[in-house]
Amino acid sequence: MKKLYLKEFIEKLKLRLDSYSFDELKGIILEYAECLAPADRQSFLDIFIPLKKTTTQKTIKTDIDYFIREIEEFENRAKEYEFTNGWGWDHNYGDERAWGDDSWAPEIDGLFGRVDDLYEAGDYQFARRAYKLLLDIFYTGIEEGQFSGYEHEDIIDTDIHETTLKYFRCLYLTEKMSSRPRVIFDAATWASCYTYNFSLEGMMNVSLEDLPDWERFGELWTAFLKQQKNDDVIDRLLREAVRLFEGTKGLEILATQKGHEFPGAFVDWLEALKKDGNNNEVLRAASLGLEKLPETLLIRAKIADYLYEAAMKLKRDELVLMSLKESLFASPSLSRLLNLLDISKNIDQRVDFINEGLTRFNAIKKRRTDPKEHTFDIHRSPDLSENDVPNILETCCYLLKGDYAKVASFIEGSEPLGWTFVNNPNALAVPFFLCANWNRKKTFTFNLEKLWTRSTELRLSHYEYIEGDDSGMNTGSRFRSYVEDTLEKFPFAKHEKMKYFSMAEKAAKVRIDAIVSNKHRKSYWKAAELVLAIAETYWSNSESVKGQLLVDHFQNKYNHYSAFKRELKAAIKESHLFTI
Repeated sequence: MKKLYLKEFIEKLKLRLDSYSFDELKGIILEYAECLAPADRQSFLDIFIPLKKTTTQKTIKTDIDYFIREIEEFENRAKEYEFTNGWGWDHNYGDERAWGDDSWAPEIDGLFGRVDDLYEAGDYQFARRAYKLLLDIFYTGIEEGQFSGYEHEDIIDTDIHETTLKYFRCLYLTEKMSSRPRVIFDAATWASCYTYNFSLEGMMNVSLEDLPDWERFGELWTAFLKQQKNDDVIDRLLREAVRLFEGTKGLEILATQKGHEFPGAFVDWLEALKKDGNNNEVLRAASLGLEKLPETLLIRAKIADYLYEAAMKLKRDELVLMSLKESLFASPSLSRLLNLLDISKNIDQRVDFINEGLTRFNAIKKRRTDPKEHTFDIHRSPDLSENDVPNILETCCYLLKGDYAKVASFIEGSEPLGWTFVNNPNALAVPFFLCANWNRKKTFTFNLEKLWTRSTELRLSHYEYIEGDDSGMNTGSRFRSYVEDTLEKFPFAKHEKMKYFSMAEKAAKVRIDAIVSNKHRKSYWKAAELVLAIAETYWSNSESVKGQLLVDHFQNKYNHYSAFKRELKAAIKESHLFTI
């Protein structure tokens, strides 16, 4: 959920309050009060006592020199590691952290709170100085292990993000107009922690008061950013500036004139058009983006998604097809592949779509293996990221077109470990061939079903977290349905089924041995599950003896591995078919 800045919150609250009558508001408050826990009732009543500000600006100013010394003394204590007693592993977080006395948290909260008082009193010059001192102490303390804890921003009560934005407001309010862009930019790019927390929107809305000469500053700020060398920071700040000060038209100009440098401008432009409800303009802008931007860019998938949504609303079937293809080719993933297959009219068209995808995937992989075509720059805008194809997605494609021989060809060259990741075809191929040899007259048993479900719910794109490809799409269940349909449309010959099952069983045994013999204890359950999945497949074909012999083999082979035997026993218990 997006966190609201103070100004946004108050404006939205006023709108809601204005929409109710006095009696309606009274009813809402009383209804809420009735639901409060007894311990919360008094604090809720205290909300309705008018606040009194007892500290004046004049009183605060008399303590400034002493206050600075307090901040510096706190900094010196942190530098002397007064709040830590060592560095070590934290099993709760799965990482190393500084251990020690968490008393630094209420101390720094108290100091930040006193600076907030100065800020609210309008002493921006001193607040600017004090905020910078404390923020540097906080960020340096985390970096140097001077403060105990792990998620340090969760330990303190101060909202560091909003506090950093107040610091930027102080810069704005204490600088002359001519120097504001340079000073704010230098502060925002001084360290990544400041860069991450800075935005014009946040600086504008973190307090209720409007910033003076805002429009004039916007002109100078935008012009200043356009003179800087493009990187990930400039990209984000310039697009925000254009959106805030030049609106939809400015975004169109930036996208059409400098889209190759700022491809994210197309997304911002499309979002603005979408909010305006102008679907025809969305079609035009998205088509233009796909026309102008290189085929290698991952961001084309986002642009194609806007095209798809508008084309669906306008019933433009030819553009729906185009958008789904462009989306898949730009950000290859299983969910995007299934989205395209969903509109296929018959099995022949489905296979044609898959073949077209494989052709494009091969071109992408060829480009990625050429060092001249693939460079990495940590400061490059993420909107310039290039696409890639996970190996297992190709496995999915060949499987869904019924090319089982091609799927089987991946088995021998695949590693026995690392099935959790997207570049190991065996993570899908082995469970598939076990399932393909299952007697379809019987319902899947526990271990095989669990193996098959997990193997088809892997994240099959390097970019799904960024792109949100699989959000709410039930990709695993959709894929399994397509696999069932493929098995009906392209049935195995009996000799092929046994051949591929034998290959899968051999690879599975190698994996089981690799896990247990190398003592990957956290994966013992995976090895045990795989043993039982093979055994259960034998059982489904009335070969229970072979299944039991397999279980006995691994039990005897790893008889001294008590942790593995426990997992094997648990898997057998769930199966209800074999003994140990």
